[in-house]
Amino acid sequence: MRKILKTVALIFSVWVIAGQAQSAGQAPAINLAPGDPAKGQALYMAHQCWACHGYNGETATRLIQDNGTFVARLGTVSTFINFLRAPRPKEPPPAQSSTSMPSYGVSPLPNQSAADLYAYIKTFKPTQPALKEIPLLNQMIAEGGKLKK
Repeated sequence: MRKILKTVALIFSVWVIAGQAQSAGQAPAINLAPGDPAKGQALYMAHQCWACHGYNGETATRLIQDNGTFVARLGTVSTFINFLRAPRPKEPPPAQSSTSMPSYGVSPLPNQSAADLYAYIKTFKPTQPALKEIPLLNQMIAEGGKLKK
């Protein structure tokens, strides 16, 4: 009886902690084996993620920001998986996107597969220079609006 009460207490405390994390806007942690980037690449291609995110996460609906960091939903594997699972009917589509990203349930994309996808996305490196590092662009901005005589 005592073992049962301890087990129930443990389950209840985990449930409460997970509920507190969700109510605080945090994603509950998902414990998985580290993702396999090679498997993730196959999933990225098969699910046609490239159609909106490009082949390196820099085009269309970007995964990499101008400063070379990843967008917030790629902070941890847990936040990424929870983003994939969550319906987002009240959020506007991402900038420069004609449609919002679909939600993926566990059946079409199990958690370990999502971790593989995350591992692949985290291999992306920016290939474009930051806007502030383009001399001609900065010169054009500095001189913009000035009339030449």
